[in-house]
Amino acid sequence: MADDSTAPLLSRASTDSRDTSYSHKHHHQGPDSPSFQLSSESTPLLRHENAYSISYGTDNRRRSSASTTHSIEDPTKHLRRRRWPVVIAITTLLAAVLSTLVFGFAAPTAVKHYAQEAAVFKPQRIALDSATSEGVSIRVQGDFSLDGSRVKHPFVRSTGRIATWIAKEVETSKTQVDVYLPEYDNVLLGRAFLPAVKVNIREGHSNFIDIVANLQSGDVAGIRQVADDWMNGRLAQLRVQGTADVNIRSGILKFGSQAITADLAFTEQDIPHLPSFSIDKLNVHENPWNPQDPGIAVEVAVSISNDYALSVVIPPLGFDILLPNCIPTDPHILVADVTTETVNVEPALPAVVEVSGIVRRLPSELTRVCPGKKDSPLDLIISAYLKEHKTVIYVRGGDAPSSSTPAWMVDLLKSVTIPVPVTGHDFGQVIKNFSMADVHFSLPDPFAEPNSPEAQPKVSAMVKVMVELPEEMNFDVDIPHVRANVDIYYEGDQFGILDLSEWQPSNATRIDDPDSTRPLLLVTFEIKDGPIQVTNSDVFSDVVQSILFGSDPVELDLQALVDGELATTLGQFIIHDIPAQGTIDVKPSFGSSIGGLIKPKLESFEILHTTPSTISLQATVNFTNPTPYSASIPYIDCLMLFNETALAHVTGRDLLVVPGDNIGVVFEALWSPLAAGGDIGVIAGRELLSSYVSGLNTTVTLQAHEGSIPGLPDIGKALSGISVDFMVPRLGAPGDEGDGDDGDEEGTPHFIKDATLHLWSSTAVFTLISPLRHSTLYIDKIDAAAFYNHTEPIGRIDYDLPFAVPPGESETPKLPVTLDFGGVGYDAVRRALGGTLLMDAKAKVGVTLGEYSTTVFYQGKGIGAKVRI
Repeated sequence: MADDSTAPLLSRASTDSRDTSYSHKHHHQGPDSPSFQLSSESTPLLRHENAYSISYGTDNRRRSSASTTHSIEDPTKHLRRRRWPVVIAITTLLAAVLSTLVFGFAAPTAVKHYAQEAAVFKPQRIALDSATSEGVSIRVQGDFSLDGSRVKHPFVRSTGRIATWIAKEVETSKTQVDVYLPEYDNVLLGRAFLPAVKVNIREGHSNFIDIVANLQSGDVAGIRQVADDWMNGRLAQLRVQGTADVNIRSGILKFGSQAITADLAFTEQDIPHLPSFSIDKLNVHENPWNPQDPGIAVEVAVSISNDYALSVVIPPLGFDILLPNCIPTDPHILVADVTTETVNVEPALPAVVEVSGIVRRLPSELTRVCPGKKDSPLDLIISAYLKEHKTVIYVRGGDAPSSSTPAWMVDLLKSVTIPVPVTGHDFGQVIKNFSMADVHFSLPDPFAEPNSPEAQPKVSAMVKVMVELPEEMNFDVDIPHVRANVDIYYEGDQFGILDLSEWQPSNATRIDDPDSTRPLLLVTFEIKDGPIQVTNSDVFSDVVQSILFGSDPVELDLQALVDGELATTLGQFIIHDIPAQGTIDVKPSFGSSIGGLIKPKLESFEILHTTPSTISLQATVNFTNPTPYSASIPYIDCLMLFNETALAHVTGRDLLVVPGDNIGVVFEALWSPLAAGGDIGVIAGRELLSSYVSGLNTTVTLQAHEGSIPGLPDIGKALSGISVDFMVPRLGAPGDEGDGDDGDEEGTPHFIKDATLHLWSSTAVFTLISPLRHSTLYIDKIDAAAFYNHTEPIGRIDYDLPFAVPPGESETPKLPVTLDFGGVGYDAVRRALGGTLLMDAKAKVGVTLGEYSTTVFYQGKGIGAKVRI
């Protein structure tokens, strides 16, 4: 009868979504976390037996009944007095029956809802008491009370307050609670063994709970499935069902064993997220325990957040570290096994975990190129890390390093794989310094196929790169080979690509830098004929002009994808597409005086061919290269300009230009003022020749054009914006050992060695020096005038009979002179008889060289003429 009478008080199946299973009481909360509501009157936190008994306060107030005195004045009243006990007994019985009916049948649902909404448990400490062979013992401490103000419905609130005031205390016996997951085929999540608990359930009374519960894990396979869904963000909600047989009593009333089933639904907001973590220390170095055993030791200190009132001593554990494969469905790649030390977790404080392990080798599947791709799994991981993208490593339980670790814990951890997202590191400043020495440029082969490697300019150099390694990296590494594709930028605009797709041998040396706390790696490699593709001719032209004529260093930005062959203790492997960036400062070599620094000297030249409008010649030139760069030039053609008018093409073939002096460099030139500049070109050509033969300092301009480098019109177009001015070197006579720059003042003649004026015959003879070694020059006509003291006429020569000027030194025929006898000039001539007179001359001279003829205007100053009778 006791069971029947009390059955309505303890519902056998509670489906209210607010019900809380037993496992909810072990939800970790901090001391200051908000209180949470117990779900049913079957709470397993309540116990009171033996070692698990608890101390609590109760209010044993006794109620005194007021005595009523009756005055008996007659027999009738006496009869009534004898019947009062019966009335009182009946009344009491009826009241008891009514109470039983009300609270046993009419109000259990209300009391149940009251217990669900009013129950408050504030955990103060949840600690792992000890680990057993089958599970763990958890000690839970906190305050339990009922708060009727939390109940929304007035009837439920009033009924619950009355019922709990009457019952006052509730006691449960030892209980076993099984927790299942209905949405996962009712897999057994775990089992809890609770001690007996006794509490005061009157509203407002606080009960201090201090119990030790034994927990056992359930189906490992089922737990793994739930854990995988949770860690991969697929657990939007979770239903938990707890079942237990509970013996309940209140005072002297025993309600017997009650089969309790409670459901609890967790939403995504209720499910705790993975704790955050930070790496406090990372040290990667050679294996110190066994130098003969190749391997890399890794030591990590990880700080893991703990937002709950949880205190745990975690024994030493072992874990496997795995990396993702080519595709998510492929098995993860095991790279290392690590172990942890004993970890003491304090309530609401981060837990510091010391992790150490050995990486003995890199599995072949980690460095093998993925099917249909050019990258390996290692490439994909490193690329994501260096680009500061999130990558994922996987941690799975492994063999424990200590025998004290329970086997069930090891088995449970082995069944779970935790994805750990890792955000990459910024390596934007990894290149501390980038420099090139022994730079050698090679222009393309003019006869190469367009767009072929031979049709691109090339650069060779010794490259030195100072790499700043992460300070955690404390093991030797060598880089035997590198290759890269480098994009070159100037002021934010790309103008070229340096193609280093072929492997270049390299060497890496670890060095110490007192100015840096990080280890440095000096990587040196030699570039041999690396092709340069110009992508923007306008920007390239600006770069070259800034280098040639600027006064400030030219800053070039480099962005590259680098492949490196790494040799470490773990073996040799290749990593692809490592992003790198750097800056190169190129110092201008000339300023604005490049022509003066080149210092050209015309050693000799030879006429190859003539036409009525052109002269083809070959010249041997000495010049200086003031830059530290050398260049191989298979073919280049430039325009020669005078006063901004094109007159000739200057061509170089198979040139090798080195820093410093360059001796005996052969060029070919095609003098064609009419074809190059039209009628204006013909006039400008005469002016140039006239200025030059007159001994004046004559400046010409060399300028590239679109066809300067056949097969690379873009480079020619880019270089066309660059012009180099320099003085035309003075010609010397064949066999002259001078430097071609004798230091004579401007206007000193270079083709007239001397002159003799014969007064008696009124003729003059000139000694001429021809710079031509193999060709004879003809003077067709001379119309000249001589002056004394720059302005006083001496005489004129008008001669129209051609005569030859052979190579070397020769004399002209006797040229008739018409003397001006009435002027000051003639008096000066007479006074100089037998001596030498300095005079000036102006002449219009017609000359012929092969088939080419032209007229030049000659002006000479300070010509020393011998005056003879």
